Amino acid sequence: MAGKINLSELPRETLISLIEMYSGLSLTLDGLWFTAVEDEFGLEEAVKTDEIVWGRYGEIEARRIIKTLNISESGLDALANALNFMVWVHARGMDCEIELEREDAAIVFTVTDCRPQKARIRSGRGEFPCKPVGIAYFSKFAKAIDPEIEVECVVCPPDPHPENVWCRWKFRKRESKRSET
Repeated sequence: MAGKINLSELPRETLISLIEMYSGLSLTLDGLWFTAVEDEFGLEEAVKTDEIVWGRYGEIEARRIIKTLNISESGLDALANALNFMVWVHARGMDCEIELEREDAAIVFTVTDCRPQKARIRSGRGEFPCKPVGIAYFSKFAKAIDPEIEVECVVCPPDPHPENVWCRWKFRKRESKRSET
């Protein structure tokens, strides 16, 4: 009879595959519960519920990333680091870019391939209007890293967007944003 597997004894490639699989499973779970709520109560109610859940989750996820990775600093560099470890970022079918805009003193996070959106379109449900959910999630995530960081939605469904950009988010420290005006 086999005992509990010690993850530290698994090969690196297996661990990477497991991370990608678990990341994908998190998207699957989210999609399943969302469509169940949507089917039962309608899209508007499902989005409102999703906004509450992802807002709470964003804060919890950021705090656990900070603790697990021993991130002691705050600010945009800490946020850029933490964004790399959000559960869904490394799922198969998700492609994201994280860039520093030096002239704007901002971090830009862009989703260039979005598995959940493509799954909704394939199932005939159309694009998910995820903008309010993204605002709740990224705002709480960023504030858990640094309360002075603000998020701006550049584009996100239901907004029209280019084919290769599903959503784009810009993060700035509050004082950086003020000094531009």
